[in-house]
Amino acid sequence: MKRIVKSKIFIVFITVFCVGFILAQTISYPEFKTINSFEIHSFDNGVFKASVNVGIFNDNWFSIRGKEISFKMMYKKHLIAVGSSVESVKFQRNSMTSLPVEMDFYPDSMHGDLREILLVDSIQIDIDLTGKFTFLGITSHKSIQTWLKTDDLVNTLVAQSMEGDGLKLKAVKLIKPGIQESTFNVAFDFKNTLTLPLELKTMHYVIYGDEAKQNRVAEWDFDINKEIETNAIEPIKGEVVVDNLSSALTGFTKVLKGKLDYYLDGYALIAIKGREIKIPIKQHFLVEPLTQKITILKDYE
Repeated sequence: MKRIVKSKIFIVFITVFCVGFILAQTISYPEFKTINSFEIHSFDNGVFKASVNVGIFNDNWFSIRGKEISFKMMYKKHLIAVGSSVESVKFQRNSMTSLPVEMDFYPDSMHGDLREILLVDSIQIDIDLTGKFTFLGITSHKSIQTWLKTDDLVNTLVAQSMEGDGLKLKAVKLIKPGIQESTFNVAFDFKNTLTLPLELKTMHYVIYGDEAKQNRVAEWDFDINKEIETNAIEPIKGEVVVDNLSSALTGFTKVLKGKLDYYLDGYALIAIKGREIKIPIKQHFLVEPLTQKITILKDYE
């Protein structure tokens, strides 16, 4: 009798195992289909923070839940971004699910391809997708090729390439001091650090009397419209009138010390192959009205 019971248990076990194995073989795990959006948010410690929204399709007749879903983006076999979705995601049956993913984006590996990327609307990238799915706890891995729009990539690559040496405040000189307002001569150096020529169109900046950029004390616009060759430097000079009273109101202690802080925030607008891109500049300088000494400090964030 015991042998019969054991045999039945064994048969049931084998049957369940075989059915489970067959089901596991017939499951289609959620598959990456499209990139709905790609957006770059900020720059932190040499890495761009980005987000990507991907479309993942579940063509099973049942819903399935996934977790620890991670992505690797490759371009020409170079790693350009990594990201993951921390929360568990439910993929509805026979439907597409939009999945937001936070990513670290590394544009350095794409600088050599900038000229090529500028000439196309989108580039082909390889994505490695890995995730754990609740059905039988199986991990699935897929390698997919898809297309990525180049607009955000180009802006990021160019801005990063021009950062530092590309656009810098060279000198500030007080040429007409006054009680209510003062006139400064401001000089910049614009260097084309790219491997192809560009058009320097305009330059715009605002000067604030506080680091929080709440108190605007001056503003300047300048039309340039000049072709700049690779490694060429274009000097930019102009006069700007600063409201001294507004600046002094930002800190009585600064006035007593005879020193005023100014924070310059602006950009140069360039054009490359018809694409317009803004190159940011942020600069902090210190003015001592009595001695007319001006000190250009480090860039501020």
